[in-house]
Amino acid sequence: MAEVQKSRGRPKKDRPKLAPAPQVFEKDEEFGLTEMQAAFVWHYTEGAVGQTEAARRAGFSFPSHASSKMLNGRDHPNVVRAIRSKQDELKERFAIRAEKTAKMLFEIAEQAFEAGHYNASVSAVKELNQMAGITVHRSQNLNINANINNMSKDDIKKRLGALLGASEQLSDKDR
Repeated sequence: MAEVQKSRGRPKKDRPKLAPAPQVFEKDEEFGLTEMQAAFVWHYTEGAVGQTEAARRAGFSFPSHASSKMLNGRDHPNVVRAIRSKQDELKERFAIRAEKTAKMLFEIAEQAFEAGHYNASVSAVKELNQMAGITVHRSQNLNINANINNMSKDDIKKRLGALLGASEQLSDKDR
């Protein structure tokens, strides 16, 4: 008896799709696309696949040839216009703009506060304040170029005071 051979190695994971493909593609009257052309445009722009795979998923018999003809601009200029329009729409939808980011941070701050996640709310408000220029995060690195092992406490204070432009008078808390 012939037994069915088991596949070797680990089973492949099902990778989640970035965007679920529509079940049925309809003609696009605006650009004059057929169902298959509309499917190609969707898979090429939103399906996160290359041109040949987009044509294959759209149902073309010879996907490599069909995708080349679709994208050359001469044979099907309406497809190229539809792709550019869809890409512009996606750029606008996913663009990072200050207004959009501020709105998102404000919503995060409100939702976090309502849920009792105060640290997240404070972090979102801090980011909003930085965006608005209310607070400025500054850091400064100093390279003293001195061997502090051979310096006294007073020498170190004087050197730091000179570097930072601070007065030589330090409070008792600094000692």
